[in-house]
Amino acid sequence: MSLLLLLMGGLATGGCRSGGGGAGGGGGQNVLRYALQTRPTSLDPATVEDGDTIDLLLQVFEGLVQWNEQNQVVPNLAEKWEISPDGRVYTFTLKDNVYFHPPHKRKVTAQDFEYSITRALLPATRSGVALSYLNDIVGAQEVADGKATTLAGLKALDERRLRITIDKRKPYFLGKLTYPTAYVVCREAVEQNQGRVDEKSMIGTGPFMLKEYRVGYNVSLVANAEYHGGKPLLDGIERPILTDSNARQTAYESGQLDITDVQLADLDRIRQDSTLSKEIKQFTRAATWYLSLNQKAFEPFRNRDVRRAFAHAINKDALIRTALKDTVKKANGVLPPGVFGYDPTLQGIPYDPEKAKELLAKAGYPGGRNFPKLVISFRQGYKQIEDGAISIRNDLKQNLGIEADLQPIEWTQFLKMRADGVLPCSHLRWGADYLDAQNFLSLLLHSKAQENTIGYSNPEFDRLCDLADVEVDPKRRESLYRQAERIVVEDAPWVCLYFQSNVELHKPYVQGIRDGLLGHLPHTTVTVKR
Repeated sequence: MSLLLLLMGGLATGGCRSGGGGAGGGGGQNVLRYALQTRPTSLDPATVEDGDTIDLLLQVFEGLVQWNEQNQVVPNLAEKWEISPDGRVYTFTLKDNVYFHPPHKRKVTAQDFEYSITRALLPATRSGVALSYLNDIVGAQEVADGKATTLAGLKALDERRLRITIDKRKPYFLGKLTYPTAYVVCREAVEQNQGRVDEKSMIGTGPFMLKEYRVGYNVSLVANAEYHGGKPLLDGIERPILTDSNARQTAYESGQLDITDVQLADLDRIRQDSTLSKEIKQFTRAATWYLSLNQKAFEPFRNRDVRRAFAHAINKDALIRTALKDTVKKANGVLPPGVFGYDPTLQGIPYDPEKAKELLAKAGYPGGRNFPKLVISFRQGYKQIEDGAISIRNDLKQNLGIEADLQPIEWTQFLKMRADGVLPCSHLRWGADYLDAQNFLSLLLHSKAQENTIGYSNPEFDRLCDLADVEVDPKRRESLYRQAERIVVEDAPWVCLYFQSNVELHKPYVQGIRDGLLGHLPHTTVTVKR
């Protein structure tokens, strides 16, 4: 049975409320309908870590800065900021017309950001990602370790001015503040909900408000008529939870959805359909799909020759042709186009079955003999991901004599197992949170990085990343990251496969979608006129 949570009444006290009100949602003519592809993993900006759920939350919550359609960091709740000459101190001035969602509205202050960012780091919040995005702030580690309850580098100077001090100059720092861990939440709502942000306390400042959450079934949002950026053109947004790709496609073709993702196995049929073919949209994403070779969970991957053998054995061109229908570009490196540091000259490790056999034999597994049983894990529910994994498995069998089983895993469980570092081999992607090489190289593959759950370590790679992370000169910084990327590509803790491109279907009456390399932007300009 579904749990129906009607959030219209608000909290009993305090300055914020627990749900939306007013027109919108349901079957209105100006309501955008597109499915959530999985049940939301978290409604808390401090803990969310997957793109599907972030797309939902960024309609409701906001931070100091945001991305625009030109992939630039621009003001959001902050109207401006100043950076000290040494690059360590950021002083933000908040807009004067930002309120938490009505009817129990209250003006947002610098103290609210002080509370929200500190809360994200506190051990009680149990965020697996907060330290990755807020670690540059002075005192962040102490708060995360439970040694302090106040963040030394974060101070509200008055109601409208917030000062953030970071440990060193970090050219990418503003980009980090676009991630949900720096979004502002309503203190009263959170504290009255025992410190949790869920459907009872999902209070933000964004263009839409939570109207209804039917757990496992759908999320309904309603337009915030008093939004600081002007009332959205939509009345609301409906997000039915449809984990099955066939169900999403059927719902779109029967007129129940206005936008849907395209399962690439259906693409040939869609291209041949006189109506659907005109509704295809394709969006480039700053994201890299790869095969992760976990040295902590699978002993053979500690041998560099084994990892390089895998890289030489996988036919990326065939994978892209058969599983991805030639909709993506091959990845020769970690960094996708559009990310600072991307190197178009990088050749990577080429497909070379004979070299692959030679390296595997050198590692002590000639023809795959005595190689332990391997399991390749991936997110369930997406045929092109499974088809990609099948292609990889076939290449390993044909070119190396290695047998592998395939293991589809439910998305929330997959995220947990990845974070715990227990998946020996997985087919997955990393999508940029901010368009900087640091978000891929240092954040994911540095030996001391929290997100490095696969045990990769190379002192020279670490040294180059450490230098690049604080380098002032952009050309020098780019050169350092490119040197680091070449090292990690040759070491092959990842087999980089392809750069993501999303194929979607949009009804012709949906207008005003804004998009960037990181995904669709909040739907403030969208209209639906059926």
